[in-house]
Amino acid sequence: MSTYLNQLNTAYIEELQAKYDSDPQGLDPTWKSFFDGHAFANGNAEKRLAADDLAFEFKAAKFIQAYREMGHLVADVNPLDRSPKSHALLEPESFGLSAADLGREIATGEMLGDVIASLKQSYCGTATVEYSHIGDPTVRTWLEERIESQLLTTPFDAATQKRILTKLIETETFENFIHRRFVAQKRFSGEGNDAIIPMIDDLIEQAALSGCDEIVFGTAHRGRLSLLAQVFGKEIKAIFAAFAGTLETDSNPGDGDVKYHLGFTGKRQTSSGKAVDISLISNPSHLEAINPVITGIVRAKQLLKNDGDRMKTLPVLMHGDASFAGQGSIYELLNMANLKGYTVGGTIHVIINNQIGFTATPDEGRSTRSATDIAKMLEVPIFRVNADDPDAAVRCMRLALEYRNTFKQDVFIDLMGYRRYGHNEGDEPAFTQPTLYQNINQHPRVAEQYEQHLTRSNVLGRSDITKIRDACNERYEQALSVSKNGKVPRTETSFEGEWKDFVPFPLGDDFFTPTKTAVDQKRLEELGQKLLTTPAGFHLHPKIQRLLDDRREMQAGKRGIDWGFGEALAFASIIADGYRIRLSGQDSERGTFSHRHAVLHDVESNNVHIPLSQIGKPTDFEVMNSLLSEYAVMGFEFGEALADPRKMVMWEAQFGDFANGAQIIIDQFILGSAYKWQRYCGLVLLLPHGYEGQGPEHSSARVERFLQGAAQHNIQVCSATTPAQYFHLLRRQMLRNYRLPLVVLTPKSFLRNPKAISTYADFATGTFQEILNETNADGFKKSKRVILCSGKIYYELLAARENLKKEVPLIRVEQFYPFAGHTLATILKFYPKAEKIVWCQEEPQNMGAYTFVKDRIATILERSLELAYVGRPAQANVSGGYAHVHEIEQKRIVEEALS
Repeated sequence: MSTYLNQLNTAYIEELQAKYDSDPQGLDPTWKSFFDGHAFANGNAEKRLAADDLAFEFKAAKFIQAYREMGHLVADVNPLDRSPKSHALLEPESFGLSAADLGREIATGEMLGDVIASLKQSYCGTATVEYSHIGDPTVRTWLEERIESQLLTTPFDAATQKRILTKLIETETFENFIHRRFVAQKRFSGEGNDAIIPMIDDLIEQAALSGCDEIVFGTAHRGRLSLLAQVFGKEIKAIFAAFAGTLETDSNPGDGDVKYHLGFTGKRQTSSGKAVDISLISNPSHLEAINPVITGIVRAKQLLKNDGDRMKTLPVLMHGDASFAGQGSIYELLNMANLKGYTVGGTIHVIINNQIGFTATPDEGRSTRSATDIAKMLEVPIFRVNADDPDAAVRCMRLALEYRNTFKQDVFIDLMGYRRYGHNEGDEPAFTQPTLYQNINQHPRVAEQYEQHLTRSNVLGRSDITKIRDACNERYEQALSVSKNGKVPRTETSFEGEWKDFVPFPLGDDFFTPTKTAVDQKRLEELGQKLLTTPAGFHLHPKIQRLLDDRREMQAGKRGIDWGFGEALAFASIIADGYRIRLSGQDSERGTFSHRHAVLHDVESNNVHIPLSQIGKPTDFEVMNSLLSEYAVMGFEFGEALADPRKMVMWEAQFGDFANGAQIIIDQFILGSAYKWQRYCGLVLLLPHGYEGQGPEHSSARVERFLQGAAQHNIQVCSATTPAQYFHLLRRQMLRNYRLPLVVLTPKSFLRNPKAISTYADFATGTFQEILNETNADGFKKSKRVILCSGKIYYELLAARENLKKEVPLIRVEQFYPFAGHTLATILKFYPKAEKIVWCQEEPQNMGAYTFVKDRIATILERSLELAYVGRPAQANVSGGYAHVHEIEQKRIVEEALS
């Protein structure tokens, strides 16, 4: 750049000036912008400067812009390194300027040196902004106006500063109190980034003034207890009781979670008199996993409040620097930010930057200069602030809130601090970072620094500060005394707000109490007619026209109802009953196997028609093709289901095999949230499953993994084999007064199997059957063999039985868990001559349901009976990759089971 600028000569400038005078639009945009600005600054487009003065103006403009775009590189934001910073591209020589030029006047009438000094104050102090990656000129101007008006450096009034100091002292004394009274117990102290406490405290106050009535927070474990105690309003005696072991707990030995994972809900009365609901959502130690759950919760709440401008419910996420840069789920989360089906109108992100990840240094943990560099993909501002300057930190938070509310976009604050202790309080950080921790041990705490600042400024006296400290310690002593003198009750409840009409899921046989799921046939036919009606002049693809014509024949009773139409009827009936439905997944609008077509497209105008939106209110049915992600999207849908129990939230895998891309969500949230955190959820997972010779990634939903985690009625795992069974299963999920995750192994090849059909009568009568017996069981009473199976292989066994003329009953297990052993025992009594019970599956022996069901079946068999296994032998690969080998093996399994 400097070479180019130094070569600017008078003749070239004069030539450009002449071109601008004659044809401004024909000039290079950069030069046009320069001359436009020069003319405006002089107030007279006719006024001209000498060419050498114009060259100076251009160089000066580039120098000024460099400070705007790169000033953050030399900002004083690291509390552990306050030495002056410099950068070659921020020196005047890089722009062909000399030190003497700093004393020259620029077109605005100011001295160049004075402008640069002001820019240094704006962009190079203890708070700065990184925004050169933003392409929107409106946003850039908005930021420049605020930053260059010294918004981040203007001191607060005395009352605000006293509040900030009080929060810092409360935090420091709280952390020190626990450190002394509960020696060596883990608490994951947030010391070193204490400023996050007044930042969040002030955010709640400012958000209330902007019309927000609820904030949903997600954060990791570090500093969590201080947030709960000093900002969110959790009773300190309850926190201390968790340390002392006196907090009332449930009786189940496997219940609960560590104290720094638990959530909290409460109501904060702000100083303006406005109340704000506060939710901190429980989360596991899997860093950053909570983020999409939070945004899912917020989106559901925004819809419930009809919050179209997304101002009433605010999501706030706090991240660690190492995890934000290291976890792939972050990219998935950010990629959802502006997508129609997932946007929440902007999330405020705070990176609590400890400048270390356990024992890993930043150069070991990321390939980028800053932990926040991945956030640049959204073209939004990144504020960076020194955690030892709490005033600047709070200012950044206020500006971040204003930005979010103005532009409805995510915004980031990189709070640069440190970690005063090791990864936890029992860890010795000096083993791996000896010099760093020598520095930290000598570094004054932020409360102490801020106290000195306020006393020097005569905002508070030493006696005032002593009173604040004494009051804090007295409060903690009283709370400790209460916590040690008996059990402290838990005050949180799982069933309030949207959940007030629901109860915990039942255990034991009560789970199997039938739910009335049938729908009057006339009512179904009316719903079906709405689903088959398209707008006048709507031009369908010929194949879609045939599909609707086929469904009209199903509607008329001329053919059986297939899976796709059965599902549509289930959805319609659920909406008609007053519930909502949200379905998302890769290709879910059409369906991976082209069976659904929930969104119809006009082939001429590209307009869309959503038949299910004609049932109930338009917002009662949401369907969307998700981004190509499993982890974050499933987490988002879990959050949706957590927030709205009257919405059937469904996540659909493209193939069931791909669900393991979200294994953390499955293991840590879906399987465990009820018992860890007493948080219930009715999320439905639709996982296409079945062996058709398509190889290891297109065959198995890995049902064995879900069943391995199934206990204490924490989940339902089902494999419906008829459209009517699927219909009743989905309706049962919503009509019960409790919520429980549901995993459904959905079909692929048998979506269009002519045997896999139902009639309207099947929908209008009955309910979901956990185990399906033969409809004519009396015809098999003499059979010496009974086959138990599930899913697609039933239809292959059925076809082979007809071809081989075998009289062997086929019993379908439609629900693996909770396992209906009593029902199976009753069904087996229909076959008194049976000598062998066969479990037949197409999965390998170490996969599928066999290892789960074998012991459960064995407990109900009479001693004379044995359970035989027929299927693929145990193998490492979930499925073979050769279609012809698959066919041979499939034929063997079916014939062996029947013989």
